[in-house]
Amino acid sequence: MTSDKTRLRRARLIERVRSAEQRKAASEAHRAEAIRLKLEQLSERTHSLAQLYALRDTAADAADLRGAAILGAHLRELGHTASRQASAARREADDRLADLAAAERRLQRAEESRRELHRSILDQLGRVHFTPARKTGPAR
Repeated sequence: MTSDKTRLRRARLIERVRSAEQRKAASEAHRAEAIRLKLEQLSERTHSLAQLYALRDTAADAADLRGAAILGAHLRELGHTASRQASAARREADDRLADLAAAERRLQRAEESRRELHRSILDQLGRVHFTPARKTGPAR
């Protein structure tokens, strides 16, 4: 009986550890997804600003035209940098989601293992007939 208790206690411990791993993976996946979304939005805004400055034709002289061209070039470069960062963040988010899926599978296996162990222990107890060593209950 003590080995059954130990095995069940160990199974519950493994299940708690897997649950903690799953929560941590979910948190990391959420964080990575939030970063990915922010970087993609930044990339889109930067590209739209670069296009806006490229289409603007309000330069009064060559200096204004040159300044707008330089600003547009800087915005395009920032847009490309933001796109690269968004792509890296997308890959990171995909990796975190894969980690989350693996953690959920491990948790599910641990839960199933614990339930199976519990069921087998109950089956063993049902088959073994215990006879008390002494009479229990009120004396008559």
